[in-house]
Amino acid sequence: MNIQFRHIRAFVTVAIEKSFARAAARLNVSQPALSQTIIQLEQDVGFPLFARTTRRVELTEEGQRLFDKARRIQRAVEDFAGEAHSLQLSLKNELRVGFLIGTAVEYIPTIVREFERLHPNAHLALSEFDFSDPTAGLRDHKVDCGIIRPPIAIDDIHVVELAREPCVVCLPVGHPLAARTSVVLADILDEPIISAPGDSVWRDYWLAMEHRGGRMPKVVLEAATVESELQAVATGKGISISAESTAKFYSRPGVEFRIIDDMPACRIGIGYRDTSHRLLADFIAIVRSVPSPFSGAEKG
Repeated sequence: MNIQFRHIRAFVTVAIEKSFARAAARLNVSQPALSQTIIQLEQDVGFPLFARTTRRVELTEEGQRLFDKARRIQRAVEDFAGEAHSLQLSLKNELRVGFLIGTAVEYIPTIVREFERLHPNAHLALSEFDFSDPTAGLRDHKVDCGIIRPPIAIDDIHVVELAREPCVVCLPVGHPLAARTSVVLADILDEPIISAPGDSVWRDYWLAMEHRGGRMPKVVLEAATVESELQAVATGKGISISAESTAKFYSRPGVEFRIIDDMPACRIGIGYRDTSHRLLADFIAIVRSVPSPFSGAEKG
């Protein structure tokens, strides 16, 4: 057999996405190239891994038996690569920090200034990620740490909590609920709603899935950025659920924001896998020690 890591990664991604098109987009390859990779793997193992229909892709019984092992192999290789890259960057005196769009807008400048004051010769590489990757690069080992809004459901990610803030509903101007000073979840669960793209626990959180009692939301549009989300709300496509800071930093004509009284506060945190990177440990220590942005907030 000539099974390579690219075969394992392709197999796991198609199995998770249950779609060659979505898997190809996630892997940043063409769909024909991905199909060819899966065919090569199936030829190597000697049996079909997927049952394909015009609407769906499902694992065969044999494919299901291999899936857990393949996923463990993928995680082990990615952990190895991530650790090697982290050590490489540590030697280069560079720290990669991802942040989710619209998250900790008021905190990042203070953190960065303090880090650069204490480490004037270090390079802090900041990368912004949209809602298609709520892990801010942590999922694919693109960053050493990420400023995120949990939950993200990655078992080996540790999170230091920075702050909590109320959740709000974003309403188009003229919506009947905009006449109120606040709302409750029961007021909005039947409304058409704009969601983040993909399928994740993070997306479910902002759709208030745990409060719906099994009822499915009326998702009318997927938006990957705050701007596209609020544009859809402003044009009357539907409502959305966001954090209170969205109202402060992304306020715009056509959108009203109201506190959701009975939705628990959302969290902001810094996620990381380990502290073997010298600068990562220092960065986390700075986040814990800088008092001004986090006064009154609960920390992890």
